[in-house]
Amino acid sequence: MPNANALPHRNSRRPALAWALICLALLGVLLTLLPGARLNSSVLAMLPKQSLGAIPPALNDGFIERLDRQLVWLVSPGKRPDPQVAQQWLSLLQQSGSLREVKGPMDAAGQKAWGEFFWQHRNGLIDPATRARLQNGGEAQAQWILSQLYSAFSGVSGKELQNDPLMLMRGSQLSLSQNSQKLRLMDGWLVTKDEAGNYWYLLHGELAGSSFDMQQTHQLVTTLHDLEGQLKTHYPQAQLLSRGTAFYSDYASQQAKRDISTLGVATILGVILLIVAVFRSLRPLLLCLLSIAIGALAGTVATLLLSGELHLMTLVMSMSIIGISADYTLYYLTERMVHGDQHSPWQSLVKVRNALLLALLTTVAAYLIMMLAPFPGIRQMAVFAAAGLSASCLTAIFWHPWLCRGLPVRPVPLETPMRRWLAAWRDRRLSVGLPVALTLVAVAGIATLHIDDDIAQLQALPQDILAQEKAITALTGQGVDQKWFVVHGDSAQQTLERLEAFTPALARAQQAGELKSWRSLPLNSRAQQARDLALLRQAAPAVIKVLQSAGLTAVSPDLRPMPVDVKTWLASPASEGWRLLWLTLPNGESGVLVPVDGVKNSPALGKLAEQHPGVVWVDRKASFDSLFALYRNVLTGLLAVALGVIACGAMLRLGWRKGLITLVPSLLSLGCGLAALALTGHPVNLFSLLALVLVLGIGINYTLFFNNPRGTPLTSMLAITLAMMTTLLTLGMLVFSATQAISSFGIVLVSGIFTAFLLAPLAMPDKKERT
Repeated sequence: MPNANALPHRNSRRPALAWALICLALLGVLLTLLPGARLNSSVLAMLPKQSLGAIPPALNDGFIERLDRQLVWLVSPGKRPDPQVAQQWLSLLQQSGSLREVKGPMDAAGQKAWGEFFWQHRNGLIDPATRARLQNGGEAQAQWILSQLYSAFSGVSGKELQNDPLMLMRGSQLSLSQNSQKLRLMDGWLVTKDEAGNYWYLLHGELAGSSFDMQQTHQLVTTLHDLEGQLKTHYPQAQLLSRGTAFYSDYASQQAKRDISTLGVATILGVILLIVAVFRSLRPLLLCLLSIAIGALAGTVATLLLSGELHLMTLVMSMSIIGISADYTLYYLTERMVHGDQHSPWQSLVKVRNALLLALLTTVAAYLIMMLAPFPGIRQMAVFAAAGLSASCLTAIFWHPWLCRGLPVRPVPLETPMRRWLAAWRDRRLSVGLPVALTLVAVAGIATLHIDDDIAQLQALPQDILAQEKAITALTGQGVDQKWFVVHGDSAQQTLERLEAFTPALARAQQAGELKSWRSLPLNSRAQQARDLALLRQAAPAVIKVLQSAGLTAVSPDLRPMPVDVKTWLASPASEGWRLLWLTLPNGESGVLVPVDGVKNSPALGKLAEQHPGVVWVDRKASFDSLFALYRNVLTGLLAVALGVIACGAMLRLGWRKGLITLVPSLLSLGCGLAALALTGHPVNLFSLLALVLVLGIGINYTLFFNNPRGTPLTSMLAITLAMMTTLLTLGMLVFSATQAISSFGIVLVSGIFTAFLLAPLAMPDKKERT
C-alpha cells in the first residue's frame, strides 16, 4: 500500500512547484501594475461607453468629461439683494485651491469687453428674431426700432441710435436674455428670485481633475462642506445650493466603502467562526485563507491587465467569491476529516477532483456569461471571479494534499440529524412533496413579478443632493435631464452650418408639442454671416427711409463685413456660459450640444435627428433603460440555453430519468430566487438575471458534489452544508447593501442557492451507482 501511494506523491510534486512559480509570477505582475492602477468609484463608469450615441468617440468622451467636471452654486443672502454674501463664497472657493476656476460676477472691465465684442461684430452676430424682421425689405425691423425708441422702458440713448441705427446689438442682447428668462444681471452678477422673494446669486466652477477620482472628490466635498460652515459663521442667514456630478460620485464611493468595510468584515468573521467550529483546527482556516488569497491575487491581476483599473462596485460584488472560493477547499478538507484515516491525501484528491473541476467549470461559465453584459463594472466582476475561482480551485488541487497532512480525523458534526435528513429523502413524501411545494411557491411568486429596467436602480440617490438639484433647476430654468441633440462635423464651420439647417426642424418639433424649449449656440457660420450681410444691405434703405420719415435724419448704418469665427468667439467674454456646449478636437472635428427641456416624445426626436446629417439625439436615461431591457432578454435566452446544455449533459452522464431528476434543483433554485424577489417587492431587471446566472452556476455545484459516485452521501451533505453556509455568509451580506441593484442581486442569490441546497439530495446516486 505505501508503494501505491508513492507514485501519486512523486507525480504531484512537479505541478505543485509549477503552480508556486505561477503564483510568484502573478505577484510580480501585480506589484508592477499597482503603481499605474486606479480605483474608479463612478457609477457612470459602469455604464456602456456608447453613452452619447453615434458621434465620434473622442467627442463623446470630451463632452462627458467636461460635463462631469462642472459645479454650480446658488447663494442667497435673503429677501434683500446683497452681493457681499456671494462674494464671500466666491473668495472662499478661490482660496481653497480645490478648483481649476471659479466664476461669479462680471466686473466693469469684463462688461466693457463684452459690449465691445458685440459692437465690433454686430453685423456677424445677428440673432434669428432680427433676421426674420429684416426679411421682405426690412419694414418689420424699422417698425421694431420705432417701438424701441418710443417705449418708456427700453432706454434707447441718442448715442446708441447714432452708433447702431439698425439696433443689431440690442437685438442680439435681447435674444440672449430670452434664453435665460429666470436670470438677470444685477451688479455684474447673474441673479434669480424664488417665490418667497429670496434673491439667489449664481456661481460656476470646474474641477481640476476628474469627478470620478475617488480620493480627490471626497477631499473636495469635505472642503466644500467646511467652507459652507465658514460662510454661515459670517452670514448665518445665508443659504447655499450646490449641483454637480462630483457630489453623486462622492456619495457612491463612500457608500461602497461602507459596504466593503461593514459587509466585508462581517463576512470574513462569519466564515472564520464557521470553519473553526466545524474542524476545530486553525489549519483548515489557514488553507481556506490561502485559497482565497491566491484567488484574489489572480482576480486582481486579470482585471488590471484587461481594464487598467478596478471599479469600486467590482470589489463590493466580488466579495461573493470569498465564500465560493472557499468551497473547493472545504469539500476536499471535509473528505479528509471524515476519511483521512482510510485514504492518503492524494487518494482523497482523486475521489473529489472530478467533482471539483466540474463545479469550477460550471461556475466560471456562469460568470463568463456575465461578460455579455455591456457594463464595464459587471464585466470586471466576471473577469475577477472567473480568474479568482480558477486560481482558488487549482490551489486546492495542487497544494492542499501537501499542506493537509496530519489534519485530525474526527466524527461528522451533527451526524445524526444529517443521516435522518438523508434517510428522509428515500421517502417519496419528501422527495416529491418538497419539490412540488417549492414549485407552487415559485409559480405564485413569479405570477406577481413586474419588470422594471430603470437605470436609477444602479444607485440609491441621496435625497438632499436631489433636492438641491431640483431647486437649482427651478430657479435657473436650466435642468440636467441629460437630453440633448449633438450636432457634429469635420470642421467648425460644417458643424455650425448643420446646426443652422437643423434649427427649423427644432422649431417645428416645438410647435408640435414634442419639446418645450431648447438652447442653441448664439453663433453664426461664415455662410450665414455672408447671407445676413447681404440681407442687411438689402433692407437698410427701407429702414433708413422709415426712420427719416420719423424725423431721424442723421442715420448712417455701418454695413461693412464684421466676421467672427469660432476661435475668436470662444476667447471672448461673449461666449461666457456657452463654452461648455462647444468642443473642437485637435484634428478640427467639432461638436455642439443643443440642450432641450420638456421632452414629451423622445422617440420622435430620435427620428428627427436621423433625418439630418451629423445630428444625434441623446436621451441617456432612455438609452440605458432600453439597453437594460435588451440585455435582460439576452440573458433570459442564455439561461434557457444553459439549462438545456446542463440537462443534455446530465442525461448523457446519468441516463434520461436520473438526468432530468438532477435538473429539478437547478430549475427550482431559479424559480424560488425570482419568487423571493417578488415577495420582497423588488422588480425583475438585468441584475436579477445576472444573479440567476450565478444561482445556476453555483447551485449546480451542490448537485455535482452529491452526484459524485466516489463520495459518500454523508460527506457530500457536510461539504455542501459548509459550502452553502459560507456562500450565504458572503452573498447574504449583499442583501443589506444600500444600493437597490446590489440588494436585489443578493436576494436572488441567497434564496436561489438555499433552494439548490435543500434539493441537492435529489441527485444522490443509488447504491449500485457508487464505486
